[in-house]
Amino acid sequence: MLTPDRTIRTTCPYCGVGCQMNLQVKDNFIYAVDAPFEAAPNYGMLCVKGRFGTDYVKHPGRVKTPLIRANRHEGRSAKAIWREATWDEALDLVADELARVVTQHGGQAIATYASAKATNEDNYLFQKLVRALLGTNNVDHCARLCHSGSVTGLQLAIGSSAMSNSIAEMENLEAFIVTGSNTTETHPVISNFLKRAVRKNGAKLVVIDPRHIEMVDFATLWLRQNPGTDVAVFQAMAHVIVKEGLYDPEFIRERTEGFQEYIESLDEFTPEWAEQISGVPAESIREAARIYGEANRAAIYWGMGISQSTHGTDNTLSLVNLALMCGHVGKSGTGLNPLRGQNNVQGCSDSGGLPNVFTAYQKVDDPQIQAKFEQKWGISLSPTPGLTATEMVDGAAVGSIRAMFVLGENPMMSEPNLAHARHALEHLEFLVCQDIFINETGEMADVILPATSFAEKDGTFTNTDRRVQRCRAAVPPVGNSRPDWEILADLGRRLEQRLGCN
Repeated sequence: MLTPDRTIRTTCPYCGVGCQMNLQVKDNFIYAVDAPFEAAPNYGMLCVKGRFGTDYVKHPGRVKTPLIRANRHEGRSAKAIWREATWDEALDLVADELARVVTQHGGQAIATYASAKATNEDNYLFQKLVRALLGTNNVDHCARLCHSGSVTGLQLAIGSSAMSNSIAEMENLEAFIVTGSNTTETHPVISNFLKRAVRKNGAKLVVIDPRHIEMVDFATLWLRQNPGTDVAVFQAMAHVIVKEGLYDPEFIRERTEGFQEYIESLDEFTPEWAEQISGVPAESIREAARIYGEANRAAIYWGMGISQSTHGTDNTLSLVNLALMCGHVGKSGTGLNPLRGQNNVQGCSDSGGLPNVFTAYQKVDDPQIQAKFEQKWGISLSPTPGLTATEMVDGAAVGSIRAMFVLGENPMMSEPNLAHARHALEHLEFLVCQDIFINETGEMADVILPATSFAEKDGTFTNTDRRVQRCRAAVPPVGNSRPDWEILADLGRRLEQRLGCN
């Protein structure tokens, strides 16, 4: 039996739960993973990926040294011929090209992607480099494509886009709704807590989903709506809650606004009306409303089946209205809880990896906030909100975006129209990718900057319920790869010199 040289406590790099894990290391190789039973949020549980999915850290396909495309003249879609370069050569080239674009066309001609896989510290430095040195707010990441509807709806309604309650509360729920989430597959650890609430606490679960997901087997009630008719079901539930007096008048009076206008708008949205649209029996809608409305404490959990919709924001707002009218927000065992996908999608958003806000969701077009950041950073900042991820690609297609810096993202996989994305990226004058592997976007890049994986860096991630968790280096970086923040700091110094910012 192998005896480890050391055991390193760190945070899982996969989904947004942010499970704590122990990496058992021998001879600088991770040979086993387990989870500490005393540590939140997972208390000893890990999914299959977390327990067995660390072999990529030493994968032979890792980028180990900076790479420069030797056949740039053949176009981006030609098979890349890479040559290895020193860090100085690669960073000088990146700084020269980015500075040239800023000088000739302005910072708005550069688009950048932050990363939901990088640490909070990495993302903070990245968005600061983009805003302060390149002079643009064109920075975005995958939250734009996954939970954008959730973020918009929650920000509009309650001013916060994170889970309102903790994962630790799940096993003590009285009643809860799961909708738009195949929780057992996408968040296995969370699904175990939710199942435990049913088995051990007798919680009533309402699943609202067209699919027979595994959570249905634990449900008191399953509403199988036609795809795209979520709002009709939620509005009809709200109609029942109002008609049967299941709402919380004290909570509404003290902590909400516009309730009278809202209930007047619900008159026509009866369960019978919703049945015609959604296919869900009217009596099932009434039963779901009663389970949620009559509970002393009830919570709602949803995934990207709610947010990745043409009416994702309306879906979210409908769920928010249900929670607010019943007073199921602001106390243990309640809440509005979007289940995040990538491990640091919450932290990247919090750190400022979005085009319209600085760190902590402070608006870039607010003069007072702009002045505060200018005073702290010592440089003038653009007051114009930047482009979103999809707008960046469109900008590249028409020539308004001339260079792109992609940190740990892959628009050539995440864009909805990959043919359009390829066509757009082919028009770029310069493309640099900072990553641990050469992905589909990296294959089109001019320069690849090799970063380190989660097991080779220190920092923090922010999980889905906004728990800030340590990430600790367990093994040395492969080859000449470097932590993201080191690369960005080195690049930033070069850009300062070329742009005269220092």
